[in-house]
Amino acid sequence: MMFSVDDIRRQLLLGEASDWEFKQIELQADRPKRPRRDDLADEIAAFANADGGVLLCGVTDDGNIPGMSRKQLDNLERQVSEICSDSIKPPIRPRIYRLALKEGFPFLLVEIPEGHSQHERPGGSFYRTGSTKRRIMSDERLRLAQKRRQTRNLSFDKQAVSDTGFRTLEESLWKPLLSQRSASAPELALQWLGLLVRDNEHVLRATVARVLLCTESPEEWIQCARITATFYRGATRASGQIDAQTITGPLDRQIAMAASFAIRNMRTGAHKAVGRIDLPQYSDKALFEATVNAVAHRDYSIRGSAIRLAMFEDRVEINSPGSLPNNLTTDSIYYRTSTRNEVIVSVLGRMPVGDIPGSGHRKYFMERRGDGIPIIVEETEALNGVEPKY
Repeated sequence: MMFSVDDIRRQLLLGEASDWEFKQIELQADRPKRPRRDDLADEIAAFANADGGVLLCGVTDDGNIPGMSRKQLDNLERQVSEICSDSIKPPIRPRIYRLALKEGFPFLLVEIPEGHSQHERPGGSFYRTGSTKRRIMSDERLRLAQKRRQTRNLSFDKQAVSDTGFRTLEESLWKPLLSQRSASAPELALQWLGLLVRDNEHVLRATVARVLLCTESPEEWIQCARITATFYRGATRASGQIDAQTITGPLDRQIAMAASFAIRNMRTGAHKAVGRIDLPQYSDKALFEATVNAVAHRDYSIRGSAIRLAMFEDRVEINSPGSLPNNLTTDSIYYRTSTRNEVIVSVLGRMPVGDIPGSGHRKYFMERRGDGIPIIVEETEALNGVEPKY
């Protein structure tokens, strides 16, 4: 929750505002009777159609808290969740907290995020203005739709992450990205890189990219930011696992660990000529490039889905969540480039790669856009004695 107890007490004294609404709850047999479900839906949607806000359920207009029982809180929270899911289209996903500023007088705090599209009910659509809501007119619908489109067009890795700030992240991870000159004003330099941004409240926040690249545990903010690597005994998942690893940490470290996992688990044969010539099962360059591409271009907005690296006796599969961006196809991907995560790709282009297996041909993780897929194809074909097609 982004509000302290002192923040809430202060707002109770000041009253309602553009981003705060108090709702007294009238109960009947431990169930909410008033306000009606439609009225609550209008208030919640109005916040989502504006800049988001906070709804205090169980608080009178003058800031008093009558209190509710545990059962009454259960029923109220259930009703609010149902309203957000069923009565508003598209649905809203609020954060709901049970609070008590003094013992025996609990209430609900419903934190409503700014929506990425226009939210409405069958009875109409509302917008929050000051401490009241008002119906959205046709010209305002157009302006709101335009604003939402602009928000959707902002790549996910550029968006602010709540509950973060300049000092949230590891200096040892972001400092090497700055030149000696820009290091004297790191906050400004990190904004230019797309790693810091000001949110709707003009508070400086870390972007998704910075959380992924410059924190030791990005999965604390973005749960899907990990790689699951598995080495199977045979050609199917049913054959049993020989080795498995869950890989977390900043993205450059994930790339290094995943590439190392694949290279250490692949088989290496030998050809005897004048001397022994090793014949690896896969090109280490191809494995490195495939791992970089999976990490750099995955869709981090998809929740609950990690990158999956699966090694079988006859193949390697790397599954990166998300479809191909911007009308790319499997046929055109060799010739065209398209970037889903602009900041991540840009920063990986200035991160020294070090001595990661398979990276000997590179100084930085991503030096030239569009050369990853050709390297994967050409290295694999050369290893198998196939003449290049391109």
